[in-house]
Amino acid sequence: MKVLTSTIPATAAPSQTAALLCACFHTAHAAGDFIFFDIETTGLSADNSMCWLIGTLVLQDDSLILTQYFADSPSDEKELMEQFLGTLSATSCLVHFNGTRFDIPFLQERAALLECDAQLAAKLTDCDSIDIFKMIKSYDSLLHLTNYKQKTIESFLNFPRTDKLDGKKLIALYKSYVLSKDTDSERLLLLHNSDDLAGLHEICAVLAYGQLYDTALKKDSVDSFKKVFENISMEFNYASDYEGNEITELILETAPVFPFPKALDCKQPDGYCKIFPDKLRLCVPVVNDRVKLFYKDYKNYYYLPEQNCAIHKSVAAYVDKSRRTAATKNTCYTWVEPHTLNTPVALYHFLTAYLWHLLQ
Repeated sequence: MKVLTSTIPATAAPSQTAALLCACFHTAHAAGDFIFFDIETTGLSADNSMCWLIGTLVLQDDSLILTQYFADSPSDEKELMEQFLGTLSATSCLVHFNGTRFDIPFLQERAALLECDAQLAAKLTDCDSIDIFKMIKSYDSLLHLTNYKQKTIESFLNFPRTDKLDGKKLIALYKSYVLSKDTDSERLLLLHNSDDLAGLHEICAVLAYGQLYDTALKKDSVDSFKKVFENISMEFNYASDYEGNEITELILETAPVFPFPKALDCKQPDGYCKIFPDKLRLCVPVVNDRVKLFYKDYKNYYYLPEQNCAIHKSVAAYVDKSRRTAATKNTCYTWVEPHTLNTPVALYHFLTAYLWHLLQ
């Protein structure tokens, strides 16, 4: 068995990654507690497949320390696993990509089958665990990626992956390596794993979009907003549409604590959000000197088509049933004059409610 250690470059500062993980997953780990890990196996079933490589990436100062536990032969598997498990401590936090469904259960089953030290095996469940896949997939209403495989997310960020092997070729190459011990094959096997880990660290930058979801979708959205955005400015934009009609937009801007990795647009018929690396800009049409103020708990409201607004069910009970309809996410709003948004709290409420509407 081989244990190989090296330092690899990172686009994002490891300290920034640690801070983002803590903010996004509401944890309080030190940077060195986070252990990014990825396993390589000869198949998907732990009953008849083995784990031949476990790679870890640890954030250390401004460096990424890569350690790879590599089985030269199937007989090394138990030693490989116990050496990896021995590095985990009570403060460790495992960071992985879909490891909740595959990596961790696979290692648990193999540890039992190989009769690994029980105390070591227990560390897999004793450690905190962060699944990057689950979190990033929940941003689909903003990202709209074709799928949420790690390589797709890497491509979204233009991550320069060197490895070109897919799963089947990797397994075949390892089985060939066990017989030949070819150094070029070993290099390619290790490269695939190191690229997976480097890519996993890089795609953590996508978690910055979670600032939008945290502030818009949670009950304490205003308090959440203040933690990850700095101040809000308000101004008006006066322009003309394609037909020459004068239009007015209310523009709100704020700066994120964690920069967004890529500029994006999020549009709805009644407003849009432009995301820049260093700021968030919300553009809301002003209609008859008023703007829409959305309510999140739409199930508690009725929409009144004639008045073009929603009212709470407690009040709507006095409205004829023919003149009301159950409110939806898109119709649960009232109209307010922009000058009523003249306090920070009012702006926070307005912006978080509009983000909620745009991210549905």
